[in-house]
Amino acid sequence: MLQAMFSGVSGLQVHQTRLSVTGNNIANLNTIGFKAGRVTFQDQLSQTLRASARPSNEIGGLNPSQVGLGVALGAVDTLQTQGNLQTTGKPTDLAIQGNGFFLVSSGSNVYYTRDGSFDLDSNGVLVNPANGVKLLGYLADEKGVIDESQPINAASVLKVPIGTLTSVSQTTFTQMEGNLNAGAALVSTYSNLIGNITATSTPPDIVINTTAYDALGNAHPIKFTLSNPANNTPVPGQRRWDITINVDGGDIPGSPHQIVFNMTTGAFISSTVPASVTVTGSGGAPDFNLSLNVSGLTNLSSGTVSYAAVTDGIGGAPPVWNTSLRVFDELGFAHLVQFTFTRRLVGTVPPPPGGATSRWDWVAKVNGAIVGQSGTTPPQLPLYFDSAGQLLNKTQQSITITPVNGAAPFDVKVDFGAITQLAGTSSVAATVQDGAAFGTLQTFSVSPEGLITGIFSNGQSRVLGRVAVATFTNPSGLEKMGQNLFRESGNSGLAQVGTPNTGGRGKITTGFVEMSNVDLSNEFTNLIITQRGFQANTRIITLVDDLLQDVINLKR
Repeated sequence: MLQAMFSGVSGLQVHQTRLSVTGNNIANLNTIGFKAGRVTFQDQLSQTLRASARPSNEIGGLNPSQVGLGVALGAVDTLQTQGNLQTTGKPTDLAIQGNGFFLVSSGSNVYYTRDGSFDLDSNGVLVNPANGVKLLGYLADEKGVIDESQPINAASVLKVPIGTLTSVSQTTFTQMEGNLNAGAALVSTYSNLIGNITATSTPPDIVINTTAYDALGNAHPIKFTLSNPANNTPVPGQRRWDITINVDGGDIPGSPHQIVFNMTTGAFISSTVPASVTVTGSGGAPDFNLSLNVSGLTNLSSGTVSYAAVTDGIGGAPPVWNTSLRVFDELGFAHLVQFTFTRRLVGTVPPPPGGATSRWDWVAKVNGAIVGQSGTTPPQLPLYFDSAGQLLNKTQQSITITPVNGAAPFDVKVDFGAITQLAGTSSVAATVQDGAAFGTLQTFSVSPEGLITGIFSNGQSRVLGRVAVATFTNPSGLEKMGQNLFRESGNSGLAQVGTPNTGGRGKITTGFVEMSNVDLSNEFTNLIITQRGFQANTRIITLVDDLLQDVINLKR
């Protein structure tokens, strides 16, 4: 009977432990990141009254006869299951959705936790304000590059220094987009007379009208008046014609000039017409030179009379477009770069690409000083367009800024590749530039992959670090240290540290915390079962006590 009493005592002991675990679970119902415990029992040694026996020819086999000596505590397990996520809206609150633990440090010790209720301390360090442990992760360099091969230790503290971390980004690249007006004016460069004027032409005079255009597309009328003078054969075998050239209503100096033809063949021999004339621009347009050529005329005694003036250039919208952008040096100072695009004739220098039908030169200036322009050698070339208005030479060009504030000179690559030349107003502008002025860290965000990205007052963003997450082969084997912390044990396995959302590790959810995984209905059920088990074991003890009293009474 004493064995039965001791069995009841062992039952009381283990049920008391189970009651303690259940009470602890219920007490931590609202503890962030808490993981519930579970108690399992196992029987103790058994007293063998009869050993087992093999069957023989005479009798069958016998099972062992054993009496148990009570119950023992099997284990108190930690249930490492996912808890529900509760929204907080606080950007420093983090929750792991899936497997893994945050790594935190206290002094030189590294611990693990599912409690992601972090905040920034006065040094900008992400800490749990309840116990002061610091969140660990991968640190980024000053350019935002993370070396994920770096070991994570107690010194790998993630820091977000709001208001003190500064950022300056020197401009290295800009992109131009938009349209250059295909209907823009094109300055005239020549006016040539061609055709045949018959040898017997007599007054009235031959008048040929044409129009030249200045750099702003303003029209300038030109009138060529050819007359056959009475004395038109000053040299035997030659015939002379007089020509008066009128530009913008005024005759050019030296008029009339002479043109001499071969009397027999009618071919052009010579002329006193100047090689060029300077035309005064109007409306603010600069003066321009217009070359003159009359060698295309013939003076045949018979044949069709047909003559014309061929003048290049076109009128239209202003052939100049100005735009600007700000670039930044290594100290964060801004420099205003003025770009001017000017339509030109395609020309032959530099040699244009095949299919080029239009050309725009460009020049960039800072404070009036040229910092870059189209030239004659690659890559600094004019912009050439085909008949469909598409840019032919899309190689990046560059400008060089030389600051006077102590910053070093720097190059800026310019991408013109997205510019078109279509029949619409000019609209070219810089749409991208990768520099930024001086700025301070204003706020930050954490991605599901754990990347901590800082947002600066200058609009720039930069990676500051990455939260580390650890997984274990047997997370239930971790040892509880209190304050929602765990540490490695001999049976948890080594921490497999890596980045969130990779290698079976869970992803980070910002603005949430993980609640405890305690199931209250299950705990109340366990309370009832534990209570009944405890009561039943007390009945064993009292019953054995009564029986022992009866035995004692037999001696009276």
